[in-house]
Amino acid sequence: MKKIGLILIILIIAFSSGCADNSQSKVVEKGDNITVNYVGKYDNGTVFDTSLLDVAKEAGLYDANSTRTYEPLAFVVGAGQMISGFDNGVLNMTIGEEKTFKLSPEEAYGEYSQEYLVPVPRSDLENASIVPEIGKQVGTLMGVATIVNITDTNVTLDFNSPLAGKNLTFDVTVISIEKGSKE
Repeated sequence: MKKIGLILIILIIAFSSGCADNSQSKVVEKGDNITVNYVGKYDNGTVFDTSLLDVAKEAGLYDANSTRTYEPLAFVVGAGQMISGFDNGVLNMTIGEEKTFKLSPEEAYGEYSQEYLVPVPRSDLENASIVPEIGKQVGTLMGVATIVNITDTNVTLDFNSPLAGKNLTFDVTVISIEKGSKE
C-alpha cells in the first residue's frame, strides 16, 4: 500500500511540475504558430472562403483550373498575418476544439470607404497593357484594386477589400499548436 501511495505522489508531482506533456492541454496564445481549418461565411450563411475542399466544392468555390489548394491555414497568432478578429477568436482554443465566432467589419476588413476609390487616367492602364474591364483586378504600386467604373478618360480603381463593410462568421477547428515566443 505504501508503494501505491508513493507512486501516486510521484505522479502528482510530475504532472504539477510540468514534466508530463499533455498536448491536449496546450492553449493558443499570442506568438504561437497554429494550424486551423476554417469556413468563412457572410451573415446569410453563404460561404466566401474555406480551407476544406469538400466545403469549397459544395459552395461552388472550387475551380479545377485554379492553383488554389484547400488545406489547413498556418499562421503566427498576433503577428499581423490575420485580421484582428480572427487572431482574437482563436486565443485560448485547444487542439481539436471547434469554435464559431462572428466579426464586425471593424474586427475584419474595416468599413467600406469612399476614400479608397481612386480615379486614374485610362491611358495609364492602357500604357501598362491593361485592358480596362469592370470587375477586373489589377496590381498597382498601392496594392490590388478592382476596376469599378470606366469613362472615356478615367478608370476608377477600388482599393477596398471585397469583404470591407461586411459582418463575417468563421467556423474554426484548431489542428496544431506550436508554442512560440510571447511578445
